[in-house]
Formats: sequence, structure tokens, C-alpha cells
Amino acid sequence: MNIRKTINKLQSALITKGYIYKINTYQFYSDQQNRMITGYRITEKQPYRKKNGEMSAKDAELLNSCSQVEVLKWFVGKWNEVKEYEKRKMDDF
Repeated sequence: MNIRKTINKLQSALITKGYIYKINTYQFYSDQQNRMITGYRITEKQPYRKKNGEMSAKDAELLNSCSQVEVLKWFVGKWNEVKEYEKRKMDDF
């Protein structure tokens, strides 16, 4: 299975649990490697208070990497955290 497909499945699974993470991609040219590089940025909405006192939301960066494997590991870690949290929550009942 390709890495991007696995990342998308983990992202969808987290969304069903109420955790919404966005994956933004960007490209830049590397003179050192003489090629285009794709970067990945994982963000989530976080509330903040504006100067006038109103509440709003902005994207907070959680990970910035040029490695799909690193992005996959991040999502696997988040999925394991959510599963562990749910397990502890069920044990409390």
C-alpha cells in the first residue's frame, strides 16, 4: 500500500473520532539536490482571542516535514494516542 493512501486513511479515521488535522503540501526547488522538493505541513484549528475580545480560530502548525514517512509516523502516533485515551476512558466506567 502506498504511503499517501495510508496517511489519508489514518486522517479519515481520526476525523471520525473528532480530531481534524489538515495536510498542506508545498514545493520548493533545492539547489543542493537539483530538484523540486515537496513539503508537508500538518495543522489544526486552535481558538484564540482577538484584540477586540472576540474568539476566532487559526491554523496551528503541528508538523512541518519533507518526508512522507515522518508524516505517516506522526499520524500513527496520534492514532495510538486516541486509541489509548479511549481505552482509558472506557476503563473508567
